[in-house]
Order: sequence, then structure tokens, then C-alpha cells
Amino acid sequence: MSEKFESIENPHRRVVEDLKIRNINNKKVIASEYFGSKYTYDDTFNMFEAYKKAFLSLDGTDDEKIVIAAPSIVSSVNAFYGVIDANKIAVPVSPGFLAAFTDRFTRGINCKTVFVFDSFLSEDLIEKLHMGGVKNVIITSITDYMNPIVKLIGAKKGLISNKDYLDEYVKSGKRLPQDMQFIRAREFAKAGSKIKEDFIFPYQKDKIAAYFLTGATTSRIPKTVKLYADGLNNMAQIYDKLWFDFEPGDKQAVFIPLFYGTGAIHGIHAGLFSGMTLNYKPKYDRFAFGNDLKDSKAKIALVAPSHVATLENSELKDNELNHVKYIFIGGEAVTPAQMAKFRTTGKRLGIEYILNGYGMTETGSMSGISDKTSADDDVTISPVPGVQYRIVDPITREEVPTGERGILEKNSPCAMAGYDNDDEQNRLRFTSDGWINTDDVAVHYGENKYRVFGRSTDYFTYNDKSYAMFDIEEEVLKHPGVLEAEVIKFATYGAERPAIVIVLHPEWQNRTREILDYIDSLSGKVAGIEYSIGTKFIDKFKTNPVTAKRDYLSLVDDKYGYYSINRLTNRVMQTDLSVDNEALDYLIPDEEVVICKVDEFTRKRKQ
Repeated sequence: MSEKFESIENPHRRVVEDLKIRNINNKKVIASEYFGSKYTYDDTFNMFEAYKKAFLSLDGTDDEKIVIAAPSIVSSVNAFYGVIDANKIAVPVSPGFLAAFTDRFTRGINCKTVFVFDSFLSEDLIEKLHMGGVKNVIITSITDYMNPIVKLIGAKKGLISNKDYLDEYVKSGKRLPQDMQFIRAREFAKAGSKIKEDFIFPYQKDKIAAYFLTGATTSRIPKTVKLYADGLNNMAQIYDKLWFDFEPGDKQAVFIPLFYGTGAIHGIHAGLFSGMTLNYKPKYDRFAFGNDLKDSKAKIALVAPSHVATLENSELKDNELNHVKYIFIGGEAVTPAQMAKFRTTGKRLGIEYILNGYGMTETGSMSGISDKTSADDDVTISPVPGVQYRIVDPITREEVPTGERGILEKNSPCAMAGYDNDDEQNRLRFTSDGWINTDDVAVHYGENKYRVFGRSTDYFTYNDKSYAMFDIEEEVLKHPGVLEAEVIKFATYGAERPAIVIVLHPEWQNRTREILDYIDSLSGKVAGIEYSIGTKFIDKFKTNPVTAKRDYLSLVDDKYGYYSINRLTNRVMQTDLSVDNEALDYLIPDEEVVICKVDEFTRKRKQ
């Protein structure tokens, strides 16, 4: 359990009210920058108010749920806070998951209104929304809130369309369902701004503010987390007690985040309550991260490790990111070898600090962070004020001794209210004494230092013995030629076996045999690697269409081209898997080892 614990006193304020109080002296500070437009905190709160009144005019004062399926552009941020301030429940969801699970996010949660990004709308999705009982579709576009001059230049160059989605849809001759209302976001906001009546709602303890998604990178079916409004305000109190030296007007780059999960909580809310200037970059492409970071002139960015891994291949010059003071990485466990490489790259580019953060959607805020003053290139974290950790045995749930691996449990003032309509998950996640079971494998080193290795599912079982895939990954990443690595598993011949997928450092792309020899040398040094099917080389990892992180869920779909060293012949052996995961082995010359080209996910912008 955490040796140092500071309690957090809840301010008992509504979320937007808390933001306004915190920014009472920042009214003229720029709150957001977006395609040439700049909006002050005064402008921003006026936009929140306009959306609040528009939602109340549309749905009344009932406790409605509003699905927001849009990237983190200005209009979706306005919608999120407008919904919360209207005493309704915001349901940020990836457009991809909305399309795949429409009925779940509409009829399943009794949602009549959807706020959606036009590039994701289609005839099929409209029909699904109609069948799911949706009555109101508010359509936002990347051009909403774009500077008119930027919009004009973009239209002249053919980068954006002169016509909006509804114009194009009607022009095509398609018919919209007659019992659904389709509203342009700008018209929706304009209507709200004309309403003179004030709507004041009292503070409510245990008020649900939002449903967030979690599990989108570890499961093909996301879980829906219910988050208290107090969780957002409590996070502000937690961060107030940390060492952060952010000042009003500091630029924070907000990269892709589709407005869902912790990307919304950390990437947007933390910036707004701190008086920062949020520079929105609504892209999926993690490979644009370096140049976007350069163009934004940001001091701060919060991203996944897979984003930072692309910096070495970004063709940026030495010291070109010297305006960046902090990069906080989270969302995936990071190894010491990875962190050492990240910091080497960061030092070359002029980034002052690259720090490890840890938090889950279920716990509402970043609950642990590494020490910026540490001389060690490690990934240990300490709980933030108000949060307690303990490491327990996965079966008995009793605390384990210092230095022994177990499951991390947390006690947090930002903790979720539970999963929506998932009693089994609620039973598994919440302990009888009020802690949250993270299901992450971790260790307590003492002196309030912890390390998270990965999820409890990141194991494979061979001959009735379990082996940690993250242990193999950690050793592989120690090689200087390995830029990124992921260990996956296949069930073959009645047993689970690991496989390694690697992206090489540019200077090592013609030295694959040396990498294979190194991995072969790890047999006997890291448990379980001797059962590996082999190593696959790829030019890059696909980008997950939901989170824009590295997509490892799709890796098991590619069953060809795993290489290893045959010790009897000292030659390379290629292993391919059949449809039924039967291993097909054959010897090949060194020169036939190939680096597979991977087509990254890209979203086609509306033309």
C-alpha cells in the first residue's frame, strides 16, 4: 500500500462551474487553436453555454444521454461540456465503434440524439441510427470553427469541400428518414446562443457525467464506464498538488484523440482546468506526430508510447523540438529499454522530459507518474496525491511482499461508478473493501515506487505453465536495432506459443540475421522464449482506427513469415501458420528474410 497518502477534498461544484472559477483570471487567454482560429476562455465558455441551451431546447430537462461520435475538434468539445452542463450524460464513442455497435450505443442506452463527424456518416450508418431509435442527428465537420481564410484556401486547393454533408447527401438523390431530424452543428450552436433564459442546475453528489469507453486497445468489444462528474473535479484537486509547473497560455498539443476514454480526460479536461491553450490536431496518423508537435509549438503533449517511438523516423533535425518541455506517455506499459531509447531520441530533439504516466479510464485520472528529477532511465511510478496502490495475489487478493509481482489495485477519488449493464465486470473489478482491481501485473519496490509490466492476460500457457509475454518483449527491446516490438500468441498443436513482431531501427534494416541471432541467444535467459514460433519483421505497426495507438489486435491475422534460427543447420527457418494454426516450417537463405510492408490505417477525408 502507498506509504504516502494525501486526501483530496472535493470542491462540490458542477464541472463547467469549476472550469469557470479556475479560469476567472484567464478570460482573454487563448483556450484553443484550431485550423487558424483562436478562441479565448470567454469564447469557449460562451460556446459551452450555447450548446447547453441547444441541448435543453432539443431534449428538455430530462436526464438524456447524448452520443458524441467525433474527433476532438472544437465542436465535439463544446458538445461534451454542453451536455454535462445541461445535466445530461455525454457518451463519447469512436465513430468506428458506433458503426459496429450502433444498437448498443443507441437503443441499448436509450439514446435519441447523436452528435457525429460527417466524414464517418454513410447511408448505412444513417439506417442503423434510424433502426436504433435515434431521432436527432447533429452533424459536425472538420470545417466547423475553422478560420474562414484557411477554409477558403483549403477549398480552392481541393483539400476540403465547398458543400457540407447534408448538401451532398440531398444532391445525390438519397432520401433521409422522415422521422429523424438532421441539424448542422453550427446552426445548432447558433440556435442555442439566441436563447436568453438561464438554466441553473444545483450541484448533485454522485451525478453521472459521462459514459466512457475502455478496452478499445485490448478488446474488440469495448466496455462502457460510467464516470461521476465529481471525478473530473477531483482530478483537478489531485493535479493541483503535483509538481506540475504549467502556466495559463502554455500550449498543449492534443493529438488525435478521438474524443473517448482517457484521451478526453487527460488530453482536454486537464488542459482546460489549467488554463492552457489546446492546439487541436484531429488526425489518426501517429506517424505525423513529430511534425505536428513541431508545428504546434507546444510545451506539453500526452500520447501513447507508440507515438513517441515514431520520433526517431520523423526526419526531424537535432533540437527541432526544443520548445517541448514534457511528453507524458501512457495507455500502454513501457519497458526500461524503450524509455531509454525514447529519452535518447528526446535529448537529440531537444525535449526536456519524457515521463511515464499510468492511469485507467476506470480510475478517472492519471493515478501514477514517474519522477522528473530521477537520474534513472527507468519506468517506476509513484501514486499521485489522493490515490493509494497495493499489490495483491491474483487468487487470494492478499497483499504480497515488497518486490514480488502481483495484481495492482487502486483506491482513487476519481474512480468510476461502474460499468454500464455489466454486473459480472463490476463484480470482478470492484473489491469488497472499495478498491479497483486493475488486472495489471505490477510490483512494489518500496519507497512508494511501483512498476506496471502489463495485463494479466499478457501470458501464454505451454505444458500447463504460464509465461509472461512482456518479459520476452522487454529483452527483445534491449537490442539497439529494435525500435518497436510486440509479443503475441497463437494456439497451435493444443498449446499456446508466442511470436515476436519487430520494427527495426533504420540503420539495422539490412541486418536481420544479427537480430535473429540475438533473439536465439535469449533462450535460457528469459522464460518461455524457447517456445517461440519465430520473429516477424515489419516496416511499421498498423494504427488502431479507434485510438490511433499501435494496433496489435490485428497482428494475429497475419500468419506468414516468422523467422528463427535452426540450431542444427545454423540456417534461418521460416514458419508459416495454416488457417488452423498448424506450423509449416522450411529452411531459407538469409537473403530471403524480408521486412513486410504494412498498410497503415488512414481515414479518407471528405473531398
